[in-house]
Amino acid sequence: MSDLAKARALTDVGRLQGERHGDLNIWRGVPYAKPPVGPLRFAPPEPPEPWSGLRDAIHFGAVAPQVPSHPLLAEDGPQSENCLTLNVWAPASPGPHPVLVWIHGGALVTGSGRRPTYDGTSFAHHGVVLVTLNYRLGPLGFLHLRDAPGSANAGLLDQVAALAWVQRNISAFGGDPDRVTAAGESAGALSIATLLCMPAARGLFHQAILESFIPVYRNRAQAEQDTRAFLDRLAIRGDPLPALRRLPVETLLASYQRGVAWPTVDGTTLPQALWEAVASGGSMKVPMLVGSNKDEIRLWSALDPAWHTEDAEKFVALFEQTWGPINPAERAHYVAGRSGSDLFDSLIRLGTMRAFAFPAQRLAAAQAQDTPTWVYRFDWESTAFDGRLKACHAMELPFVFNTWETPGTELLTGTRPDRPRLAHQMHQAWIAFAQHGDPNTPALPHWPRYDATTRPTMLFAGESQVAQDPDGAERRLQEQLQAVP
Repeated sequence: MSDLAKARALTDVGRLQGERHGDLNIWRGVPYAKPPVGPLRFAPPEPPEPWSGLRDAIHFGAVAPQVPSHPLLAEDGPQSENCLTLNVWAPASPGPHPVLVWIHGGALVTGSGRRPTYDGTSFAHHGVVLVTLNYRLGPLGFLHLRDAPGSANAGLLDQVAALAWVQRNISAFGGDPDRVTAAGESAGALSIATLLCMPAARGLFHQAILESFIPVYRNRAQAEQDTRAFLDRLAIRGDPLPALRRLPVETLLASYQRGVAWPTVDGTTLPQALWEAVASGGSMKVPMLVGSNKDEIRLWSALDPAWHTEDAEKFVALFEQTWGPINPAERAHYVAGRSGSDLFDSLIRLGTMRAFAFPAQRLAAAQAQDTPTWVYRFDWESTAFDGRLKACHAMELPFVFNTWETPGTELLTGTRPDRPRLAHQMHQAWIAFAQHGDPNTPALPHWPRYDATTRPTMLFAGESQVAQDPDGAERRLQEQLQAVP
């Protein structure tokens, strides 16, 4: 019997043939919903059509239609609206094994589950079934249309459909449907934070890992305003849905003109935004691992020539143009008396704290009241681009997946000799959390649960260690400014 024949699985809609590689099996391009084309464009996902015979699951599916991304995070592979597929890396040994479902980032407008960084081989080698997926992006996934219920959050409903597929089918791949961790970075982490608030997602996962999320939402009025502007650019009048379903996808993408999409609190698919749901008890309470990177916004600023100026007011104006007005209290803390690189570094801290670190700490403090929660900060600094990226957004990913040796990854991480050690520490912690709901491993110092008093935080660095409330002064400033109790 060939290795191909050994990697077979029976799903609820048909049989699959993947690949066997030593002690793991891989299935790629597995449909978890019908192609969202024609009358299904902008509609909630529907279950896939059954097939007869043995379906090939060797090759990745197409990437969701998207516009070019950040040059360091550019997406590869053919694009198609027929993109609702997932990929499975699983131990060949008998299960049931814990499952980690990875939701990719990309501001809800770019990305895919086929990126080499997300290769699940190492997770499978360590006894975890790793699932990656594609979901609709940009206008196809997040355009609010009154006559297409759910359209404003169609991409999130795709994720729900993929998680439901896991519940129905993952046991056929050696996975345990009762031990599913939903994990993601950036927009993927925002997606998981939002899934915690969505009725349709309840019971579909049991733990959560959120890396570097920004909890921003639109209300219906904002979503309708965005839609009107989009339709005006397309010169569409009257009932827009038939016209939008006829237009080439390239036209829709070219007219979107947004570098990011946000979930919409539409009252049905998403009744409440994250903070309202947390405050009212409307969010799921699951064990959580959450954190951010020390220099998140350097990904967008460090390589931008506009940021390399000695003019303090230009620094501040550029920051405010991108990240919003600087409050007088923030100005006193981060701006006063600073110039040049000192001001640049200080504004990086402000943007990172406001957009990424503080939301992670705020969510962790709320969760930790009655749910096991752990917090980390990624401090390890890259040597790429003469060290300008430092611990920027997405820098942790090749360490989490233990894919730091993937060709091209050094363009992001540089070539520091301690990369293998850090990858071992982070990868083992994520594996332990997926397996046991606790990220402690012998590879790290003891990592206490988070609490709102001592706020223990694992600092991943050349010498990883636990610190108590490492951003305390900056966190308290944000609590005052945002009136957080």
